[in-house]
Amino acid sequence: MDSTKKVTKKLAGAAAGTAAWCTIVGNEHGQVLVSVLTAAEGHGLHPMAAGLMKHYREAGEAAPKVMYVDRDCCSLNGKSQVKVMFSEWDELEVRLDIWHFMRRFAAGVKTEAHPLYGTLCIFQWDPDDVAALHRAKEGELAVKKAGHISGKAPSARITRRELAMHCRRRTRGVEETTRLIGSLVDLFDSASGKDTLGVPLLGHERIQQIWKEQRKHVQCIQDPENFLLYTKTGTLKKGDVELCCYRCARGSTSLEWFHLHLNHFIPGTSASDAHFQAIFLRV
Repeated sequence: MDSTKKVTKKLAGAAAGTAAWCTIVGNEHGQVLVSVLTAAEGHGLHPMAAGLMKHYREAGEAAPKVMYVDRDCCSLNGKSQVKVMFSEWDELEVRLDIWHFMRRFAAGVKTEAHPLYGTLCIFQWDPDDVAALHRAKEGELAVKKAGHISGKAPSARITRRELAMHCRRRTRGVEETTRLIGSLVDLFDSASGKDTLGVPLLGHERIQQIWKEQRKHVQCIQDPENFLLYTKTGTLKKGDVELCCYRCARGSTSLEWFHLHLNHFIPGTSASDAHFQAIFLRV
């Protein structure tokens, strides 16, 4: 479940300002299940949740086990708001989307035009999948050119898209994730985090406050136990090696893409409520 402001900003005429957020719920197959407009983020969503639970119940579908959200993921005083909203799904685990977790750290960065600017190392690749992709790349390079292939050459030719398609990832656990992020923050918040002109990557007070606030969320970005997040969608042959192709159900990336699609699908910069609704029905 994810929310965006992009779409509602295009409401014009008498409907302008009547909705501030568009909240969308999708499933593990990348399909959109429901989309609603609300006046505030997180408010007025109980009818949507009740309708969704009713659809699952009447269709005889098993209740979802995991839901990724961009907020209200956990609470120190009992159940989170999302858990309360979907009360019929007793076994539902609410997880914070890792991309949103990483974006929160970006608020502590003083400038993106910095040689150290990058992403947090939260995941680890499946070693067997990476080894199979490496062998496949060696085979491809061997076909294209004769002679000896250095050990580093195949790794340098592997693209991010190939890694995402053929290799599964998993989180590192609460203790290891906390240690790695804490070490990274401490390193880049020191003299090692400055470029050649002495410009620091991180704002000291801001990044320390962010890390203090986000430490509690390390638990809810971990992969749920005994739950398969990857689905095999087929195979692809590269360099005489049969590679599996995977689809990942983790996070809300597919919904982020749908937000962008909706924003582009509504032509121009504004639309009346009637045209806005007609366009939504066409989608």
